[in-house]
Amino acid sequence: MVYIGLRKAFWQNITLMFNWRWLLLWVCAFPVAAGCHLVEPGEQQNGEPIPLVLGSQALVYQCLLEDVQVIHFRLDIIKDAYATLENGQQLRPLSSSSKAFLLPVGDYKLTLTVNAQRARFIEPKIEPVASFYGNDYVHNAVLTGFLGFSGALMIFVGVLGRSLKDTSFYAYSAYIASAGTFFFIQEGMLNLFIPSFILANDIRLKMVFAGLTVWTAVRFIMQLLDFPSLIRQRYCYLFLCAAGSVLGLALIQAVIPESYTQSISRYMGTITLTGIGGIMVATGYAVKQRVAGAQLVFLSLMVLFFSMTFRLYLHELSPFLHRYGLIISVTIEAMLLAIAASEKVRRLNIDKTRAFRDASADSLCPVLNRRGWESAADQMLKRHARRGGVLSLFFIDLDKFKHINDAYGHAVGDAVLVHVATTLKEQCREQDLVGRFGGDEFVVLSHSLNPIQSERLRGRLNNICNQFIVHINNHVISLSGSVGLCIAEEPHKSIQALLHQADVQMYEQKIGNNRHDSGYLQNDVP
Repeated sequence: MVYIGLRKAFWQNITLMFNWRWLLLWVCAFPVAAGCHLVEPGEQQNGEPIPLVLGSQALVYQCLLEDVQVIHFRLDIIKDAYATLENGQQLRPLSSSSKAFLLPVGDYKLTLTVNAQRARFIEPKIEPVASFYGNDYVHNAVLTGFLGFSGALMIFVGVLGRSLKDTSFYAYSAYIASAGTFFFIQEGMLNLFIPSFILANDIRLKMVFAGLTVWTAVRFIMQLLDFPSLIRQRYCYLFLCAAGSVLGLALIQAVIPESYTQSISRYMGTITLTGIGGIMVATGYAVKQRVAGAQLVFLSLMVLFFSMTFRLYLHELSPFLHRYGLIISVTIEAMLLAIAASEKVRRLNIDKTRAFRDASADSLCPVLNRRGWESAADQMLKRHARRGGVLSLFFIDLDKFKHINDAYGHAVGDAVLVHVATTLKEQCREQDLVGRFGGDEFVVLSHSLNPIQSERLRGRLNNICNQFIVHINNHVISLSGSVGLCIAEEPHKSIQALLHQADVQMYEQKIGNNRHDSGYLQNDVP
């Protein structure tokens, strides 16, 4: 009987435990997971991409929050968004480059109404306030760094273009300005400064600057690599037409209804990608022809091509690269193009220096000709006017040089002139200007800091001009030169006045010389 009573009591307890009231109490003892979960249009985990359709649509969240949270998302394809609680209260957006709302504590439904300008996806994230502001600060800092870096490159290349008086470099500055403005709007930075601006998140405004970016980039690359002289003219027209059509479509979609802009944007992306491919082929040909900077341009185009491909056709693979890939690629491209531009400037300076040297060098002697010497002398006069010091101008005329040509021939006479020019350069400093005015006349212009340096040069030149000894073809030829000197401490605007004074003094010295003809041609060893 005792056994039967115990068994009956056991089953009564089991039945009581599974009574629906006790079961409900047992389930409610375990808390429901806190947070916000998407319930319409379909359940989704926090942070996962949510597909959108074109136009206005509602996303409904069920929230159970014990702490204040922030829900936020990018505005690249979202024109505007509103957050409303189930009691009708509309949440006020936070000041941010993204759209962000402060979620209160409690158990409620949240309706997020978004106006999508593209049928892509949205990635709302819900996180603590401190975490949101930390990430937002990092994002804004990165984008500010990008804009600052781009601005520095823009100014750098613009200054290069101004120094060369080459307007093609201004196309780079326009390209960087357009790209920077595009990303400034794309990443919602206008919302930080003018959140109420009606076009702050309008994708049509972004596309206008995207078209300007394509147009200015193509113009700059064509001018940088000198496409008109490198490839056939019809290909240049083709590249310009492609870039112009992208810009034209961007301007058209800015004034048509928003529902038609998605297909136009797709055409813009396809034409841009095709144009980049064509310019890559032309740039590859420029690399083969060893055009300065072509390798860097080709590398930058490859980076941009793959980034554009990813953004247009593979955006679902990585949301991070979809957001930052184009910014990273444009930063790399801008840097490479700036290096290519500076390389072009370096080559132009080298060519300019070589051309000046070829045009200013004497055809016989290793010194400047008259034109090159006068040009360099004018620069030295300006330097003397700024820094002060002493200018010393020596005018040297070889005595009886005609007898050398008559006795030994012009080939030996030319060799004597080369020897004299070489000797004069050896006795002068590197910064002194040594030139040949023609025939047997030489000039030396020196800028010294004090009269002592000038006197030292004067002594060296007087000593060697008293007697040049030349060994040519078993002949030992001795000759001298008359030296005229003009010393100036006051600034002069023209070298001609100094030349005239030195020439007059040289002529007086030549007249006063009472040397015999044998003094100029002696010690001839057959």
